[in-house]
Amino acid sequence: MLALLVALALAPNDTRAQDPRLAARLDKPTQIAVNAIVDSARAVALPTAPLVEKALEGAAAGSDGPRIVVAVRHLAVRMGAAKHVLGPHASADEIKAAAGAMDFGVTVRDLARLHAAAGKRPLTMPLAVLTDLLGRDVPLVTATSLVVQLTRAGAKDAEFALFQRNVRLDIEHGADPAVAATTRGRGMMLKAAHTGGRPPE
Repeated sequence: MLALLVALALAPNDTRAQDPRLAARLDKPTQIAVNAIVDSARAVALPTAPLVEKALEGAAAGSDGPRIVVAVRHLAVRMGAAKHVLGPHASADEIKAAAGAMDFGVTVRDLARLHAAAGKRPLTMPLAVLTDLLGRDVPLVTATSLVVQLTRAGAKDAEFALFQRNVRLDIEHGADPAVAATTRGRGMMLKAAHTGGRPPE
């Protein structure tokens, strides 16, 4: 793990397989620095598309070069930490989703709990829902606990999507975020107890 983070932090200047969009949108020093981070990520089998997207988002937002480089490097480090927890078979989407959740305060320990709850099932949707809950001001402990419980119960992607939509609607209608998430989550768990141990279709 330490070697992975060191490699990403040092980001050697290997310019192979550069994305032409970076040359078109970034000044030369920023382009070189971002390409170095991308190449370092590729060398340790991390997905590189999110890094390029992060740099392009920064450019579109008018961020200066040093700020773009820092944001891209931080994302690479988060993805490295996520892959370390989720394992070598984690998909690019799972790693990206995990890094996004970490940006909202989800810890490596939280990821490990979720990974253990999921077993071999993909975590892209549970992580996306967790991130959405946090973005709607559901407290971290509450959101993490609910998503872990639903994952352990075997909730499918469609069921997570329903949970997410219902919580969003409750909040939009004035419900307290923590109360909305807890009420909807407990409701799904109660129904699961009567449908073979998992949320209903």
